[in-house]
Amino acid sequence: MAKRLTLKQLYLGQLIVRGEHADAQVYTVAAIRGLNIYLVWFGGTRISGQWSDYGDCYKPTLAQIEYSIAANGRLASGQDIKDLDLV
Repeated sequence: MAKRLTLKQLYLGQLIVRGEHADAQVYTVAAIRGLNIYLVWFGGTRISGQWSDYGDCYKPTLAQIEYSIAANGRLASGQDIKDLDLV
């Protein structure tokens, strides 16, 4: 069973998933503003991102991380989020 995260447990650069399903996309937390978080991820070589509320964030399992890398490409790193302009 995946561990649901609270807002206080979230931090920049953290890997999260938005559900407990095995084929989950793994996201990287790039910003936290109030009750909202900015998530980034890769689809092949293209980085994408979006703002979302913090609800339904879970600590990813190893199986979810392995699936996400195999299906979508590499995970976003701290360097990737450092390069974003989220002002």
